Amino acid sequence: MDSCSLKHEGKDEEEQPMKAAEAKTSQPLDVKVVDVGPPADWVKINVRETNDSFEVYALVPGLLLEEVRVRSDPAGRLVITGQPNQLDNFWGVTAFKKVVTLPGRIDQLRAIAGFTLHGCLHVHVPKQNL
Repeated sequence: MDSCSLKHEGKDEEEQPMKAAEAKTSQPLDVKVVDVGPPADWVKINVRETNDSFEVYALVPGLLLEEVRVRSDPAGRLVITGQPNQLDNFWGVTAFKKVVTLPGRIDQLRAIAGFTLHGCLHVHVPKQNL
């Protein structure tokens, strides 16, 4: 069996000081995700912060748009719930409720959610201007 090695064709860290500095100064967000009721480890949630918003992504495979709800409050909490219409579904998808606490106040009236056919929920949550 032949062996091979992969070589990075781009510039290394020394040649890109700005990119290296950005990678080192990235701080993890203080986001809490809590299950209310039975744990739903199959629901995956990720949050990213931009200058003016939080971007919340949730993977809820096996659920349809009408089976997922998102609510928010100004304190920075999102409540994401899922209730499958068919409880004895092939995939074993169960009802869930997750509370996502974001690290800042939000403008809940400008929050927008989108949902794909593949069970990907994206919630754009603008930060509140003080």
